[in-house]
Amino acid sequence: MSCPLTEPGSGEEPVSHACFTAGISVPLHTGHVVVATGVDLKNSLCITGSGDAAVSAVTGNINTPEVYQNVSDILNRIVDIDAVVCDLHPDLHSTRLAEQLSRRLSVPLIQVQHHHAHIAAVLAECTIERPVIGLAMDGYGYGSDGSAWGGECLYVDGSDYARAGHLRPVAMPGGDAASLQPWRMAVAWLNGVGHASRLFEGLPVAAIDKLCRSEFTPVTTSAGRLFDAASAIVLGSREVTFEGEAAMALEKAATGVSNPTELSYRLEPIDGALQLDCGEAIQQLVESRLNGEPKDALAAGFHQMLADGMAAIAIRAASEKGVSDVVLAGGCFLNALLKGRVIARLEKAGLQVILPQKLACGDGAIALGQAWVAVHKLKRGDI
Repeated sequence: MSCPLTEPGSGEEPVSHACFTAGISVPLHTGHVVVATGVDLKNSLCITGSGDAAVSAVTGNINTPEVYQNVSDILNRIVDIDAVVCDLHPDLHSTRLAEQLSRRLSVPLIQVQHHHAHIAAVLAECTIERPVIGLAMDGYGYGSDGSAWGGECLYVDGSDYARAGHLRPVAMPGGDAASLQPWRMAVAWLNGVGHASRLFEGLPVAAIDKLCRSEFTPVTTSAGRLFDAASAIVLGSREVTFEGEAAMALEKAATGVSNPTELSYRLEPIDGALQLDCGEAIQQLVESRLNGEPKDALAAGFHQMLADGMAAIAIRAASEKGVSDVVLAGGCFLNALLKGRVIARLEKAGLQVILPQKLACGDGAIALGQAWVAVHKLKRGDI
């Protein structure tokens, strides 16, 4: 692939895409050249050519000065492209850098919803053009309604997608602070201070419960934040040093358990989508924990409940849309227990499960998905 990069100060002479040599290349047959800037955490870049898409290795967290400067330097060398692609979130550094590149080259800026990009990345890797159902489960992605998504079932047909299902939205008290203090999400799901005060003695439960009821507190459908709530209840996780730490601890506790606690969930139609309400399961976790039931059985029961509920949404959506393929993507599918249970449920229903091949299922693949969606928009004449 001829990469649309120039050496600083060398005019328009193209050079090899050395910044992508540690990444991967996937076939992507298009006459369009686009640059995708990914997202801020686990940032990667993607450039398409006439026959493939080159994806850089993960550059790191673009919020750090060194990574920001590195990405900015690469983008400043870009010339002669058809479009720039980025996330929907208006406040990401990766979005702002994409906007700057779009203005500098006077080319269109295409924004792609985070979870659509997750599913599209797998479609790009596997060279799949047919419509699919996608389960995208992670900690955070800016939704088309401006709220924080993260437990999503999408119908994806090329550059189009529709939300077929999701987790029930709950408050995310303190915004990003909730990802570092899992007990906050437990309070949000419990919807009251009674049991929460017993579980989290010494913490400002009443203040966080009040914050949950404020109209200014953001809401989220994040599977990652639901894992945080469950980990806080079952294992007592109060503080973590990185996102996903509480979920990893819960998976470890659940591994190898043969007698998981049975937990309930509800599926409810909401605004044309199917909503998975785990509120009853959370209450059951609390009561069982306070009654002294084994932590490992509760942890395993939570995995089983969430996997079964999300799989049920995907099975319903596949039936309604007349498709037979389900794509799994998003960082939560690094969890082997969750992934294995979802796959088993989907395959039992006669569906084919499609997984990432070369790239991990997390945010490092987002740039490839963004590029894939943008190329389809350009090919269809939408831009």
